[in-house]
Amino acid sequence: MKDTYGQFPSILFFFKGKSWFEIMRKQTPAILFGFVVQKSKNEKSGISHEIIAAIDVNTTANKIYRHNFPGTNLMDCGIESLSAKQLDEMKIDMIVMSPPCQPFTRVGKKLDKEDIRTKSFLHLLSLFPRLNNCPKYILVENVKGFEESKTCLKLQETLQKCNFSYQEFLLTPLQFGIPNSRLRYYLIARRGPLEFCFETTSEIMTSLPHGLSRNENLHHQQSTDCKGNEAPGGNCHFENKADFFPSDQSKVTQNGMTGQCPSLSDSAIPSNTQENSPTLSYTCPICRTACLQTAGHNMRQLTEGDSGDNCSCLPVKDFLEDQPPEYFQSFMLTKKDLKRFIVMDIVFPCLQKTTCFTKRYGHFMEGAGSIFQMSQNISDMTAASALKDRTLELKNRDQWSEEDYQVLSRLQLRYFTPREIANFLCFQATYSFPEDLSRVQLYRTLGNSLNVRVVSCLIRLMVRDPERQD
Repeated sequence: MKDTYGQFPSILFFFKGKSWFEIMRKQTPAILFGFVVQKSKNEKSGISHEIIAAIDVNTTANKIYRHNFPGTNLMDCGIESLSAKQLDEMKIDMIVMSPPCQPFTRVGKKLDKEDIRTKSFLHLLSLFPRLNNCPKYILVENVKGFEESKTCLKLQETLQKCNFSYQEFLLTPLQFGIPNSRLRYYLIARRGPLEFCFETTSEIMTSLPHGLSRNENLHHQQSTDCKGNEAPGGNCHFENKADFFPSDQSKVTQNGMTGQCPSLSDSAIPSNTQENSPTLSYTCPICRTACLQTAGHNMRQLTEGDSGDNCSCLPVKDFLEDQPPEYFQSFMLTKKDLKRFIVMDIVFPCLQKTTCFTKRYGHFMEGAGSIFQMSQNISDMTAASALKDRTLELKNRDQWSEEDYQVLSRLQLRYFTPREIANFLCFQATYSFPEDLSRVQLYRTLGNSLNVRVVSCLIRLMVRDPERQD
């Protein structure tokens, strides 16, 4: 009997220095980020696969890949060295690719097709019309802004020439119940005569199509969100952490673990958070008491109501490492870091949103990712908030008194650990890093990654046949 989605003899994955491929094998084994995948049944995804080879030139990405998938044939070469003959011989059915984003980022020079880093992607596109065994499915990921580029136009022209229909998306993990803002461009394509299970449009979709079955967590319009409430619809949610974390409760470590990313228990949030603070009427629905959300109105760069997210996300506390305080000492902010206090996005356990983590995280403060506050004392937060107001009013970013440092130090600010960022990206708990990689290397690699959950939902949507629509 034919498989739910049909048999996929092979899947080819292209990337440049990305690390998001490693975890997909664990999270959704139908989506293996090596290169060629072939014939091996997976019960969760319903898609058959077997890794044949993985290709990248980034040494850190290759090291992480080899660490997690030692049995895979890892080819250390540039994509531009591939020929049409080689691709034909692989008999690829699906290609998933994430070309370098630097030519299209808002902080870059936006050289687009003139940037040497687009060479590999453009080379691959040039091969498609010459293939005798052209892939049936294609998924592309990149930063927001790629959709306005000449390179994107070339991609669309190539797909049309090769008889593909496609749909573009701009999606963030916030729409999928993940408390991390990471807006990205996605394109999924099917080659004719294959058709999508939904009606495509020339407009860029900002949510998944309505009317999808709850199977594979592609929820219909009235599905429940991650908190069990009625969701506004159109997005792919998980109903609880077990959908992407395993079920046991082993402790997380920076280099990997064998169990779930544990949440902090209710008792982990101190009961004396209102000590020495005024009486507050607000009650946090997560803490079930007055908490830090009653203070520090100016401590966020991204507020809880921004970005148009359509569901109530899981709280930050569900993505933290379960470790003793001394474990986090090396992640605490220094005095030099604290000088950048006014540009920080500061979050704490019960919040449901963090900013995008970039490859600059850990050594660059503004726009690189959220900072975690370990102190739960409302008075400390109120004092820090007042300090920020005064500093902004005086336009003083550099001159700090010892008393100012003491106010900030009481917040116990620290960086999120690499493992915690991997959790926000929905990397499986068994995913791990080689011990000899530096923290900078890990932050850079994770910053170049994407959210596993989002890609998982898109690939399921891409391969789903029309007759499966409810």
